Amino acid sequence: MSAPATMDLRGMLRSVRRQWRFITGTAFAAALLTLGVTFLIPKWYTATAVILPPEESDLLSNMAMAQKALSKFPAFGILQDYFTPADVFKAVLNSRTVQEELVRKHDLQRVYKQKSLEKTLKALSLNTRIKLNPDGTLKVSVDDKDPRRAAALANDYLDALDRFNVEKRNTTAHRTRVFLQTRLAETDSMLRASETVLRAYQEEHRTVAPPSVGSADAQAAADIMSRKLMLQVRLGVLRGYLAEDTDQVMQVKEELAQLDRRLGAIPELQGDLVRLIRDQKVYEQLYLLLTAELEQARIRETMNTPTVQLLDPAVPPERHSRPRKGLLTLAAWLVAFLGSASWAAATDRDERSRA
Repeated sequence: MSAPATMDLRGMLRSVRRQWRFITGTAFAAALLTLGVTFLIPKWYTATAVILPPEESDLLSNMAMAQKALSKFPAFGILQDYFTPADVFKAVLNSRTVQEELVRKHDLQRVYKQKSLEKTLKALSLNTRIKLNPDGTLKVSVDDKDPRRAAALANDYLDALDRFNVEKRNTTAHRTRVFLQTRLAETDSMLRASETVLRAYQEEHRTVAPPSVGSADAQAAADIMSRKLMLQVRLGVLRGYLAEDTDQVMQVKEELAQLDRRLGAIPELQGDLVRLIRDQKVYEQLYLLLTAELEQARIRETMNTPTVQLLDPAVPPERHSRPRKGLLTLAAWLVAFLGSASWAAATDRDERSRA
């Protein structure tokens, strides 16, 4: 069976040699026609911006908190169970919120000649590519018929990402500040009340110092109680953003359980004066801790430092990215050559069969 196959192949080669002018001419004409058509196709340009890997900031230091925050915006979609800050950045960039902002800013509904917003958003998504590079950098590429608009869109993607991060960080810090201010006012009232009770007790019993026995226990109990109250404050802050089954909430609960066991191991304090002094120390330490936390929340609330570190800003490209004239011309030449060669071989075979 190998002989007929060889005979057919040789016959085909002979047909190609006999009609090589027709075959090469057809292939050349197809390539030339395709090259001419590519000059009529609108040119598209690709602009690319690159940012450095995001750092662990207040917004993204806890991944569960970031996922909880993004889940409140349905346009951001559903993230994986495990993700990095770069994945959060990518989710924000792909969100409908960001894309609608770009559509309005650049009037893309008119540019893309679309009657509906949904089709405009779809067209923008098709012209946008957001990629996480192996080195951790994040690349945003946008295609457009105008090179300047392509660069502006790529840069505006990153500007929108930075604004979202700053607003989210400041909003979270604002809620934390309001919560801490409330707890600080309550602690201040309890501290003043404990001071009043202690002073009244000392004046009534004419004593200013606790007995030597038990003062160490009082200090230890005060330290543990102040730590416990501070953890309860922290737990209240976390519950504003996280579910009960998240790792950070469970960790705080475990620490509170450990402190309860430590408190149970401390001998019961004897004497009203020792207890009053312990309570005063607890409120004093808690007041100092809350004051420090409140100042940090105030700083974070007014912080406007950028969250996106730009490595390469997008610039208007000098050369178009499509259509790829050389590749299309070569493909047209190859298809025409193979097609005309097959047609020539089939025609020659039919003539031989009729003869």
